[in-house]
Amino acid sequence: MRRTTTNLKVNMFHNKPNFTATLADQPHFFHWRKAQAKRFTHDARNAEAAQRLLELALEIVIPADVWQQLAPLIADPGCLSGISETNRDVAFRRHPANFSAWLEDFLSNLTHQ
Repeated sequence: MRRTTTNLKVNMFHNKPNFTATLADQPHFFHWRKAQAKRFTHDARNAEAAQRLLELALEIVIPADVWQQLAPLIADPGCLSGISETNRDVAFRRHPANFSAWLEDFLSNLTHQ
């Protein structure tokens, strides 16, 4: 039986270290924003977002109490789109000062889908 990548990723999210590693390994968001920065040179937000996404990836820490709140929500396949939406918001609709603020935005996106 063949599983899709999406199902594998969602199933891995029940494990905090795997979820954290998935968040840290999101180079496609950085590269996509860098490509957008080259395409839309008049909009500095894309370059800012790319840089900020790299910085946030280095700050990833999920406290135990936050993980308890997060764990039941990330079991849903919508979690992947929540990650994508939260990353797309960086430097555009949201300006997370740190990874904790990014997590708050992520939780908000998950609970308001």
